Formats: sequence, structure tokens, C-alpha cells
Amino acid sequence: MKKITQKWLEYAKGDLEGAEILFKSAKTQWTYQLSVLHCHQAVEKILKAVIVAKGKEIKKIHDLIPLLRDSELDLPREFQEYIDKLNPHYQPIRYPDIPYKGPILKYNREIAQEYLKKTKEIFSWIEKKLMSKN
Repeated sequence: MKKITQKWLEYAKGDLEGAEILFKSAKTQWTYQLSVLHCHQAVEKILKAVIVAKGKEIKKIHDLIPLLRDSELDLPREFQEYIDKLNPHYQPIRYPDIPYKGPILKYNREIAQEYLKKTKEIFSWIEKKLMSKN
């Protein structure tokens, strides 16, 4: 595995670990929101690992849809749908001064737990694909 691919994978794993830690210690909706943000970051970074593993240049964006397209992964439909659902969660917490036009995003234990569970599933699936290429 190329060093840059390994680095993106390590950062992605760090975000997944961060999502878990934030979830377990959450006391407010804001901490649950941060947990979901780190779920987004984990998926974003593992997609970028796949992209650089293919020798392609990554876009400096947070939008998962073009990153998934650039990764050329043939995800199962349920994972594609999950990426669509996860995608808007990076914007409100990261950019509070930008008017957000997406759906109202609410956070609590159940919602964060669902995102964490699905993120772990897709992360594992993508990581297996990434490792099988090397």
C-alpha cells in the first residue's frame, strides 16, 4: 500500500474512533452532532484513500457524492443510500454562518447510534475492498 493511501486510511480510522468516543461520552445534542460529523469524516477520508490508491488526485471537498464517484467503488445500494443520507451532516456544524438549505437535522442518542452503526458497516466494506487491491 502506498504511504499516502495508508495515511488517509489511518486518518479515516482516527475519525471513526473519534465518532465512537464522542458517542459514548455524549451528554448533549451537540456532542451527538459531532459524533455524526466524525462519521462523515471517516467515510470521506476512506473514500479519499481509495481514490489515491488508484493513483488519482483527490478533490479538496467534503461532498461524499463526487468522492464516491471518483472512487469508482460499486457500493451495494444500501450503502449508496446511506452516503446520500450522511452527506449533508458536514455542513451545519462546520459552517454555522452559512444558511443551510437542507433538511432539519436533529441529533440524539438513537440517531447518532444509527449513523455510527452504518458508518462502521460501510467503513469495513470499503476497507476490505481497499486491502484486497494491495
